[in-house]
Amino acid sequence: MSAIQHFDVIAVGGGSGLTAAWHALQENCDVALVTDQPEALGGTCVNFGCIPTKTLLQSAELMDSVRHAERFGIHLDQASVQVDFARIMQQMRHARAEAVAGVRRWVETEMTPIFSRVRFIDERTLESADGQRLTADHIFLATGARPVVPEIPGLAEAGYWTNEEVLELEAQPASLVIIGGGYIAAELGYFFAALGTRVTLISRSPRLLTGEDDEISERFTRAFGERVELVTGEPVEARATATQRQVVVATADGGERVLAAEQLLVATGRRANTEGLEAETGGIELDAQGAIRVDEQLRTRNPRVFAYGDVIGRAMFKHTSSYEGGLAWRNARGAGERVDYRSNPHAVFSHPQIGAVGLTERECRARALDYRVTTREYGDVARGRIIGAPDGLARLLVERGSERILGFHMLGPGAAELIHEVVVAMNAGDGSTASVRRSIHVHPTLPELVRAVFDAD
Repeated sequence: MSAIQHFDVIAVGGGSGLTAAWHALQENCDVALVTDQPEALGGTCVNFGCIPTKTLLQSAELMDSVRHAERFGIHLDQASVQVDFARIMQQMRHARAEAVAGVRRWVETEMTPIFSRVRFIDERTLESADGQRLTADHIFLATGARPVVPEIPGLAEAGYWTNEEVLELEAQPASLVIIGGGYIAAELGYFFAALGTRVTLISRSPRLLTGEDDEISERFTRAFGERVELVTGEPVEARATATQRQVVVATADGGERVLAAEQLLVATGRRANTEGLEAETGGIELDAQGAIRVDEQLRTRNPRVFAYGDVIGRAMFKHTSSYEGGLAWRNARGAGERVDYRSNPHAVFSHPQIGAVGLTERECRARALDYRVTTREYGDVARGRIIGAPDGLARLLVERGSERILGFHMLGPGAAELIHEVVVAMNAGDGSTASVRRSIHVHPTLPELVRAVFDAD
């Protein structure tokens, strides 16, 4: 039996696990970083999510600007505009490789890297694939998530991409069917459509992005339907011919509709990575979806072990896992802080863009809150009119009496950046509307739209 190696901290997960590791290093702890994917250090965000996809979307946004330049008096020969798809993908992969290399240098310099799968053999001990045994004062599990592939007859035989495989493309598909109605489908659908691929998107729901505020979801669906062929219904079968992949969907009259494209992309959500961890042996409970159960301090049933990030199945965003990782570290040191998602923002980098924080109107009703809603359009402020009064809006939800901000939702240019003023306001003092109302905003800018909603409330 191998000798047991003991560390102050073991962080399991080469992406979000780095957050707890970083905090531990600030206190001069002896840290082991465990991952079985050293080639993908940085995790989903660096390798398959935030960084590579937003790099690609920069090209899509530029193409959008070219296509609509004539509205602003700039006349371009559209026929001469060429998309170098291979170069776009090469630039993305180069940026990704540089980021991974930087993370690896840090890990190998500051930590003890253990590039292996591990499993619990008791509540105190992890064992690597080669039999190495590891213990620590505190263990942080942040093993992330992976794409979910739905059980559709014929899907495997037809062949498909997930959001991970699609990043390895060299040639642009002429046509693409996307199964999924969430943010991954919306962002990748926008990317391919903007560059000229004929995109068909299949959603089980009548609306895309159903987790958003209802009005935001409805308006996004209408706008996105002008860019792609949008089909609502349940995909029931997939198959492949010599040159095409096909998806059959049910129609309202009980018939079937065949949707064909050169390639098929599945973007139907993500599932926590806990297989092989032997979590139960480590005194750790999993929920029905395989995610790790944690308490309000992000502690598992094993008091030595904390978990955070996508593996706990809550808000699967990089910025959320960074917040959780810091909180989990402080709680391991005895802080006793409770996780609080009330002002946890998110964004969808599609077109139109979405930025949101707090409760939706649907959630306010479910909680029987006494609230009011105020809405303003981009065309209501000078800068919005200057950029062409694009279809978009901002919605403010306020609790009557306390004037506490309950939620804020934006659809339109810059929404992902504009939302942060409200995030800060929700965290400042009593979280009321006063701080935004009292703040001076530069004129003419889009942040005046945020102010306009609060002034009109």
